[in-house]
Amino acid sequence: MEKGIIHTDNFLSVDDTRIMKAIAICCMLMHHLWSFPARVAVKPLENFFTIFGMPSTLYLGFFGKICVPMFFFFGGYGVYKRTLGKKYDVVLRLKKLYFAYWKVFVIFIPIGFLFFSNQATYCSEPFLCNRFAKLATKELISNFLGFTSTYCREWWFLISYAFALVCFPFVRAIIDRFSAWANIAIAIVVTILLTNIFPGISRSQTLGVLGSNFLYLKFFCQIAPYAACFWMGAVVARNGLLDRLNDSMKSNGLLNPIVDILTWAFIVFLRQTEIGDKFDIFFIPVLTVTGLDLFKRIKWVRLSLVHLGKQSTNMWLIHPFFCYYYGAVAKVVSAPRYAVLSLLVLIALTYLGSVFVTLFWLGADRIYSRVKHVIHKRRRAVSNEL
Repeated sequence: MEKGIIHTDNFLSVDDTRIMKAIAICCMLMHHLWSFPARVAVKPLENFFTIFGMPSTLYLGFFGKICVPMFFFFGGYGVYKRTLGKKYDVVLRLKKLYFAYWKVFVIFIPIGFLFFSNQATYCSEPFLCNRFAKLATKELISNFLGFTSTYCREWWFLISYAFALVCFPFVRAIIDRFSAWANIAIAIVVTILLTNIFPGISRSQTLGVLGSNFLYLKFFCQIAPYAACFWMGAVVARNGLLDRLNDSMKSNGLLNPIVDILTWAFIVFLRQTEIGDKFDIFFIPVLTVTGLDLFKRIKWVRLSLVHLGKQSTNMWLIHPFFCYYYGAVAKVVSAPRYAVLSLLVLIALTYLGSVFVTLFWLGADRIYSRVKHVIHKRRRAVSNEL
């Protein structure tokens, strides 16, 4: 790279990003369906084998939680690319995030209170069964604004991602000031601070008051390196690191189906058995390059993932209702009894639910446009008569 010249990343096309988001959402559904046997309707799902003495559903389900760092990574990557050379509009970013959230909220929360407020206990966690038993105004407003997620615990992601968007100008200012290697070092330091140092400070006796400070907890404390992955995504976008990683692996003969699969298996092993999630800032770029090389080789798989990725935001917001909170649907999901089949059912139902939401609001928008047009014509007719 020439000195003073910045080559931003061009590795991910729009469809590539959708493919990776599809992989992330499948990991999310796998995590929520397989990692919590007590939450599965009727009885836990069957699995065929164990991995290092652990049921395969638990082992792979726990790995599925990498979905959240992945969404943060691609969020940081996308925001940096889309705002390159432009003024960052934080209000616009938050508006897009919250409108996507509210479009699901105003459909699925009322459905919960109307049809699933008086459910018989269908799993070992009663919280899931009676979530919609009582409607309280304060709780409704707090959930609507995203400050709490008591209606759907899996919506905690929203406020964390909103804070990442608010912090982006600060992140971009640092990223633009330093080199790629310096920014990677900063991302490592940020990971340590947010996941170890700052949470530890909040638990100390002398500074324990910080443990109840909302701003401190949201900005400075993370149970996993989510904010650091957002940071890393922007670093990768700014410095062309996916392009460089792809070129390097290709030139060394490391991009082929066998190596791709082995790389994913090795990272699953490292993350789950050896070093945990703190290396996600490095795992995700490697998984991205190898994952795209693998899945883009088969046309029908690539097209399926692209369509799935288009619905990934809605699927993230919708799937907990089908997996946990709507008892009748949760029983349908668990009906096959085998983990893989139940996962496929959950993916299919969630995808259909997402398409329904998309079509519902598309229809509502068309009706609104027609009504607005009619009103405008009548006003013009009245003004002409006058």
